[in-house]
Amino acid sequence: MNNPFVYGEIAVGKAFVGRKEELSDIARGLESGERIFLISPRRFGKTSLIVNLLERLRNKGLLTAYIDLYRAASLEQLAALFAEEVLLKSETKLETVARLAREIVPLLRPKISVDQDGQLSAALDIGRSPGEQSAALAELLNAAEKIARRRGKRLVIAFDEFQEVAGLGGESLEKLMRSVFQGHHNVSYIFSGSKQHLIEDMVNNKNRAFYKLGRVLFLGKIPEKDFRAFITERFAAIDATVNEAAFRRILSETASIPYYVQYLCSFLWNKCREGSGLSEKLVAETAAHIADTQAPLYLGMLEHLTLKQRKILQVASRNPGEKLYSHDVIERNRLGPAPTVQVSLNLLLKKGILEKENGGYAFSDPFFRLWVLKNSLT
Repeated sequence: MNNPFVYGEIAVGKAFVGRKEELSDIARGLESGERIFLISPRRFGKTSLIVNLLERLRNKGLLTAYIDLYRAASLEQLAALFAEEVLLKSETKLETVARLAREIVPLLRPKISVDQDGQLSAALDIGRSPGEQSAALAELLNAAEKIARRRGKRLVIAFDEFQEVAGLGGESLEKLMRSVFQGHHNVSYIFSGSKQHLIEDMVNNKNRAFYKLGRVLFLGKIPEKDFRAFITERFAAIDATVNEAAFRRILSETASIPYYVQYLCSFLWNKCREGSGLSEKLVAETAAHIADTQAPLYLGMLEHLTLKQRKILQVASRNPGEKLYSHDVIERNRLGPAPTVQVSLNLLLKKGILEKENGGYAFSDPFFRLWVLKNSLT
């Protein structure tokens, strides 16, 4: 029997946990033409949600495209990704795709080819001058609306890690995309991001191009009841019982973050299959073991932090979710002047080590918190 707990890859099918309300809500919005910004901390299952969402929409007859902006390191690569997902996958025959590309994006002088595995690819010329690139990208982005009208179907495009557009083309690209997208009536968009402070600024800053362009949704943690059913069912398949204490400890050690829940449960499942009984003690020992195996990574992270930032992490490890900038916390832990504490917190957020949570701060990686807690001087 294969281990049913999945981490480090997109969770689909039976490996995907809960999110029924989110799936239904976002699907309804996209079907009706909404533009939606989905903001989520790392490892909350944002990409898995999007992939399962697009599958649901395809089953309803909609056209879909998924564009991961982490794969693009230049405007040329962005254009190639967009063409691959929107143009090349809209048809199956090489001749049809080539004709469609020439008709819809003539400025880009597309060259369509097929590799030995039968996969289509497009070579695009977006020009060299800013003016040429702007015109070419506008034509390419507008191709989505043209394809949706041609096919007589709504097209849903998901941009994952959308905050990366700022690094690819800056303010000019953001303005170009907004001017194009707001004129589309047959295409719905979902823009998602896990660098919260960056994408929040994109949608909340009135000086940014995407301000108020669409509805903003924050992806929270999966409800306890969904995790309970998911975890209990999978351990039951190997005759292991998940008692209340063990279940609570699983959620505590992982801060209920989907990636880390599956990570820890994967280790526990292997141990139970080998004969260990699932207990709160086993959960705690396994979580501590996982944290210890990551010591080289954590030590490397600490090397790039100031003494002040390390001190803040020690405080955060003892009190997850605490308001670290409050006068009481600063005084009790001797963190120094409040302005310097705020600067350090902002840098820890930028590095992705801490995340904002319910007005306080928590570790993005709960196993890092365990490691810091174990190795801190008290």
